[in-house]
Amino acid sequence: MLAAIISSVGGAFINQFFDAAKDIFHDYQQGKITAEECKTRLLTSLLDSARAIEVSHSETLAKTYASFMQAVEKSRLLQVVWASVAISQLLVLLWHQVGIPAVVAMGWVQKYPTSGSTVEWAYLLLGGCIGLGPIVLRNGPGAGSVAEKLKSAVSK
Repeated sequence: MLAAIISSVGGAFINQFFDAAKDIFHDYQQGKITAEECKTRLLTSLLDSARAIEVSHSETLAKTYASFMQAVEKSRLLQVVWASVAISQLLVLLWHQVGIPAVVAMGWVQKYPTSGSTVEWAYLLLGGCIGLGPIVLRNGPGAGSVAEKLKSAVSK
């Protein structure tokens, strides 16, 4: 599955960038632009290609989440599961932000063990349940902007 995602995004990126780069290199070989202009136009083309894919990715995530929410509207089982997740994760966050400090403040324990990534997952799950699906999905392997990553990679 990961290979399919990478090949679809990578293929689109390479195709879009290659078409623009071909014209830029042609202009450079013909002497119409300088080496510095060639570099600048290639970087601009690279970032534009990444931006176009980022927009496409964002639209796909939004459509996927909208489709999921339509399924929730039609299925009683999904409604119950959705409500269970939302309530349980709200309780996790309430315990973490109010319960743990209260237990420590009352002196019942000296130090409470760390929650680890439980709280991060609670925020993400609760965010997903209340309509932040595309944002939540972007906090996984797709976190960050492709354009930002490319720009930082090129500037190194």
